[in-house]
Amino acid sequence: MARVLLTQPWLYHDEGRDDYDLWNEWRNGPYSLILLATNLRRAGHEVLVVDLHRDLILHKGDLDRLLEEFRTKIVDFRPDMLGVSFFSIHWFEVRRLVAEARKTCEIASIACTFIAGGIHATTASADTIENLGFDISFLGEADIGLIRLANGERPDDVPGAYTTSNPTTRHGQSIKSLDDLPFADWSFVDYKFYAHPTYIRLKVRSTTSIDMIMGRGCVYKCAFCAYYALSPTRFYSAEYLLENAKYLLNEFGIRGVYFTDSTIGNNRRLIEEFSEGMIRSGLSDQMEWYANIRPNQVTRPLLELMWRSGCRYLFYGMESGSQRVLDLMVKGMKLESSYRAAEMHRDMRFPYNASFIFGYPGETESEMRSTIEMIKTIKAPSIGVNWYVPLPGTPDYDSLRAKGRITHDDPAEWRWISEVNQMKSFSDVEESRFRKLFAEAQDAAYSWVPRENGSFWTDAFV
Repeated sequence: MARVLLTQPWLYHDEGRDDYDLWNEWRNGPYSLILLATNLRRAGHEVLVVDLHRDLILHKGDLDRLLEEFRTKIVDFRPDMLGVSFFSIHWFEVRRLVAEARKTCEIASIACTFIAGGIHATTASADTIENLGFDISFLGEADIGLIRLANGERPDDVPGAYTTSNPTTRHGQSIKSLDDLPFADWSFVDYKFYAHPTYIRLKVRSTTSIDMIMGRGCVYKCAFCAYYALSPTRFYSAEYLLENAKYLLNEFGIRGVYFTDSTIGNNRRLIEEFSEGMIRSGLSDQMEWYANIRPNQVTRPLLELMWRSGCRYLFYGMESGSQRVLDLMVKGMKLESSYRAAEMHRDMRFPYNASFIFGYPGETESEMRSTIEMIKTIKAPSIGVNWYVPLPGTPDYDSLRAKGRITHDDPAEWRWISEVNQMKSFSDVEESRFRKLFAEAQDAAYSWVPRENGSFWTDAFV
């Protein structure tokens, strides 16, 4: 039996922050870590999940206190393996986390193997080993591979385990049937923190949820995204998802589920079967659910079925009001599908979020103005205006490097993906002008549209 410590890093902008309000925040829990922990425990290993993301917030941004507690947990648990799942935005935090943990293990004479997982570990393995201090950078899914490592197998014999002696490009072995995985046991973390009611998502009223996924991978390959590189595309069964929802309701009192797949629309039949099952089982009267989906994947009959089954919010990456920019992004959809989805939602008073990207490489001022006009036309109840940031592992990043637009890997720039108005612009618009256009888009989304909407969307729940 191995002792495995899995951890989620903190976000740097929570450092020193003492004004955290759970009612006006929305954070996703470490679903993947929890599932890995549940699977490892089922295989007979002892597992501890340390959620540094949540802990820093509850410590009111006191990083010194957070790291002191982390060191204490390492000494008390004495892990054989320490795993970290992270994105490129966490680069600096992970580097410090690993350095602190290694020093602690050295002082306490703990022989521990450090393992990285997630999209950055998959797409930037050499950087993960050389600059972040890990022993193993795991490529792809680790459900099977992590158990094999915990069982004592040599890393060089485990598919997906990238090391200095074995710089493999082979991904980890994938679970053939996702239904063979256990339900993620959210008691590994403070699930009530992530399920706390918030107004941020729906805007018109508070919602509460815990994360699930309908499947893994994505059939689309958007140029700004690396999600498809992590896993082959496959899905859970509707029966599994319904039982998982019941488990969350009965074991944890959870009355909302958020499907965090890049889009659940890759399997329309699964959506229909799940929705029909929610209605048939009566779960639609006890739970709400929310999801990410693409505008070109919805129809009026599908939306009506989803609404009857308890779906109360959908998140769309509409991205741009220009068909040319959508094509540059390799979105694989027509601009008209976004307008059509928005019209259906407004007619049904079905709340949704419309997310847009500004500053995309090659984007012109007239195309940005088309997006601003689109924001004002559709008048979504919730809107995201995002400053484009290229990330490692995406086709965009490789293309910009090849063109000399990115001259070196800069983790300080990657972290701006979670911020706005801080990065340089990659569009064809002069930067000072671009900043004015971006501010104009923010004003349209966050001030003009809410005033125009008034109580329209709120009345849907009266």
